Amino acid sequence: MSILEKTINLLNTLPENQIETIYSFVQFLSSQQIVEKPAAMDSLDDIFRNIVGAVPDTGKSVEEYREERIRERYEVTN
Repeated sequence: MSILEKTINLLNTLPENQIETIYSFVQFLSSQQIVEKPAAMDSLDDIFRNIVGAVPDTGKSVEEYREERIRERYEVTN
């Protein structure tokens, strides 16, 4: 007889309110399980293809973008 079958037999002898308490505890334990997701198997080329095109090319250099962002953030307006 498996542990699950033994547990079910014991649960059959308990009143409903105690079974609800046990069920809540098992739900809590289940929610605490850490599920490891497999590492992404995308190659660097795939990742690069996904990134390219996310920002439209306006012909500005990185320094020009930087200056523009700083100006937008810190420019004093009247």
